[in-house]
Order: sequence, then structure tokens, then C-alpha cells
Amino acid sequence: MSSRRTLILIAAIAIGAIATYSLFNYVQGIEDRANRGAERVEVYKIAEDIPKGTPGESAINAGLIKRSDINREDLPANATNNLEAIEGMVALNDLAANQVLVNGMFVDPVSARITFSERLTDGNVAITIMVDTTRGVAGLLVPGDEVNILVQTDGDASIPVEGEIPENPTVYTKSARYLYQRVPILAIDRNAAPQPGESVQDTGDGMTSGLITFAVPPEAAQRIISVDPGSIYLSLIPSDYAPIALPPLDNNETLPGEDQARLTPFGPSGKE
Repeated sequence: MSSRRTLILIAAIAIGAIATYSLFNYVQGIEDRANRGAERVEVYKIAEDIPKGTPGESAINAGLIKRSDINREDLPANATNNLEAIEGMVALNDLAANQVLVNGMFVDPVSARITFSERLTDGNVAITIMVDTTRGVAGLLVPGDEVNILVQTDGDASIPVEGEIPENPTVYTKSARYLYQRVPILAIDRNAAPQPGESVQDTGDGMTSGLITFAVPPEAAQRIISVDPGSIYLSLIPSDYAPIALPPLDNNETLPGEDQARLTPFGPSGKE
């Protein structure tokens, strides 16, 4: 019985080996037919993703750039075949694997530096406000976060006549309204939001000066500047936040905790 199992195992291994060999020959035949008549040339290719700013020497020493070959008809006109050309250079952008190394992928470090204005896109402008930690989410904001901008104004509290008690006396002595929602923070103090390929610098100090810079369209910048900076409050929002129009408060409304449908900030039953 044992000999029979052994023979079956040997037969299975043999069949597997034959199948593997046949598949290899089939694939090799396809490649041969695809490359038949095509001249192959040597090139350098990006072997693994290379982050922006990586020095050429580091990419070479780490094996991130390797020799390969392609059909001559696929050879880029600006392909470089000399790795010495990228020594002393840095990657201008993030480089994805399998790209052919071409001139311009690595540049002089001075050329790779970008001005702060190059961080602004789509016609946006940078505008800075100053908030303290109370109005700036306790200093927990970081560049790249998005916030809602609220403006606090004096409430329209009615003064009751002596001896009369209003039906719903207001407790809203201030009225907060939404100026803008989902506003991107470009920088906090002098720390800018990282660009693709840049690492996040976490000093652990948080917001120190209270200076927050937004990237917004010119009209929005005009409106933000027109508001008393001492009346601005910021609320941090999650990445999946969906802006929705919120009207001004009714200063004489029933308080949420007195309304069965609004007992908690999350509805009558609380956060689920």
C-alpha cells in the first residue's frame, strides 16, 4: 500500500513538472514572438518608487535604479544611459517604479527648491489670521488640516420689562455664525503642509505664535480679512466632513436640552 502511494506521489510530481515546463515554454514563445524583429537596447529604469528630493547617489547606492532593456522603438528620446549624470542631483518629483530614467528626472538641488507661492494652486491666495489656543482648537491643528471658520457676534437678546418673565429667556449672549466651511490650512506659524514626497516634521510644539495661514480664493480672503479677528473661532473637521448650510441661531429658541428631539449634540439618544 505504501509503495502504491509513493508511485502516485511520484506521478503527481512528474505531471506538475511537465505542466510547469509547458507553461514556461508557452510564455517564452509569446515573448519571443512579441520581440521578434525588435532590436533591444539597454536602459536604466526606476526599480522602486523614489521620493521627491532623493539624492541621485542615494538612489543608486540603494539599488533604486537598475539596468534593463526595452525595444528600441520604445526608447525615449531623452533617455540617459549614464548614472554619473545624476550624481549631485536630486529627484525633482516622485518617481514611480518601471519608468525609464530620462534627463530632467534629477536636477540640481537649487532648481528643486520651490517658492512658497508654488504651493498655491487654482488661483488661490494665502491669507493669515491670528487665533489663540481657545479659538484655535487648543493648538491641536496641524498644516494640512481643514477647519470651519465661525464668527461670533453680539446676540440679539431682548431685555424683559421689569416684573415680566419672557416665555423663553435667551441664554445666547453671543451668536456664532459660519463664515466658511472646509477651509484648508496651508501653514501654521512658519510650518507648511508637506508636499507629496516630503516627510512630516512633527516638533511636538504645536501652534506657538497663533498664526494660521489659509489657501483660499481671493474673494474668500477679502471676506476673512473683513471680519474682526477677535471674533473668529475655528472648528476642526474630519476628512469625510460634508459641508451643509447652517442658518443663524434663533436666540429665543428652546435650548436643545429642553427639547426631546435634541437632548444631546448627536440627537435624542446620544452618540451611537
